[in-house]
Amino acid sequence: MSASDGVDDLEDINWTFGGSDTQYLTHGLHNYPARMVPKIPDTLLGHYKDQGVIADGDLVYDPFSGSGTTAVEGRLHGLNAEGNDINPFAVMLSKAKSIPLERGGLNEARDALVDGLSSDLREVRDEYERAGKVKWLEMPDVRDGWFPEPQLHELTALRDRIDNIEDEFGRKYARFFRIVLSHTTRKVSYQRNGEYKRYRLSEEDRADHNPDVETIFTKKLKQNMEKMREYSNRVDHNLDTTIHYSDSRTAVEDVGESEADIVITSPPYGDHQTTVAYGQFSQDPALLTGTVTYDEMKDVDKTGLGGKYDVLEPLSDLEEYSPTLKATLDTLREKDGRADDAMDFFRDYYAVMEQVGEITKSGQPVAWVVANRTMSRVNIPTHLITRELCEHLGYEFDVNLPREIPNKTLPWENAPENVEGTKGDLMANENIVILRAP
Repeated sequence: MSASDGVDDLEDINWTFGGSDTQYLTHGLHNYPARMVPKIPDTLLGHYKDQGVIADGDLVYDPFSGSGTTAVEGRLHGLNAEGNDINPFAVMLSKAKSIPLERGGLNEARDALVDGLSSDLREVRDEYERAGKVKWLEMPDVRDGWFPEPQLHELTALRDRIDNIEDEFGRKYARFFRIVLSHTTRKVSYQRNGEYKRYRLSEEDRADHNPDVETIFTKKLKQNMEKMREYSNRVDHNLDTTIHYSDSRTAVEDVGESEADIVITSPPYGDHQTTVAYGQFSQDPALLTGTVTYDEMKDVDKTGLGGKYDVLEPLSDLEEYSPTLKATLDTLREKDGRADDAMDFFRDYYAVMEQVGEITKSGQPVAWVVANRTMSRVNIPTHLITRELCEHLGYEFDVNLPREIPNKTLPWENAPENVEGTKGDLMANENIVILRAP
């Protein structure tokens, strides 16, 4: 059966999924900005399995893995999952959420982790209060002034205990516990809750901020253990999840040609530094895990699509491939707006489209979940540009499914000219653009 069959069924669905649970099973292990609603890949995968377009044991691919939503749903639907991300924390989170852990091994590793934890943390706190430092701890490379110092030392002691778990039980169990540590890190830090960029609590609020590291960690550990047990019971442990810490603009090198049976992905809405700063969100939690460096985390937002670090050569013909992109860029130029920034983003996005076209088997579905945004107060119709650029590459359009965004952690407003105090609507709706691979 063709991937385009059953389009009418897709159009009959209310894709907003307002009020739906977004934290079920391992989706709730850790927060992540602009996370795709799990019901989108769940519904798409269920539809295409019912249509006979994909089957158990096939491969679902996501070039922007993020928190691993597509990978988790792929495993729940009996598929192998593969993805890419340039954010090392996202890679860790995607693996932690989508790779099932055996109940017995998880319980044993948990017991080893918490055995003696209270006394260890008390010893660290006492030593810090006595000497102002803890000589046996190698402190993480976090920026000064972002943590209460006694708690930062306790977090570091937790990191070291998890390192010991990795030595004894293996990386996959340690990874699971590092995600709990990451959650604890965000709760303990001076980072303001609900922000996707780095904003500290006020000095007054910092003075009253005295979180209990052990309580936060053990409470989240208990919650995540239960979520993993339920997830692990529902998925086939013989299937595989592979998440590459690499750039989706060169993904064929990692994934290979004609490997994916379906692609479901939610690309960034724009360059990370002016929309969703995934690197800033992940920086301190990643550094506290002890598995990445400060320079790696600082580069995430700069190397994302349209970032400061140019990965690709300019593509002067790009706007000729999409009449909508050309019209948008012309409008930005007339306003003396950010036409070059828009071009850089869509040049990089187009490169991913090329790679996905090679990775996906011919005629199989590719779903891009995209949000429209504004730049310099000009609306950027990303769903139309996505369709036109893909069609230039030989994709065949199936359907566009509009949806509202009820509850994403997103910048609903921004300063489009980067003038303080000047605000404009940024993102308020999404479209699911489904095409068939060339």
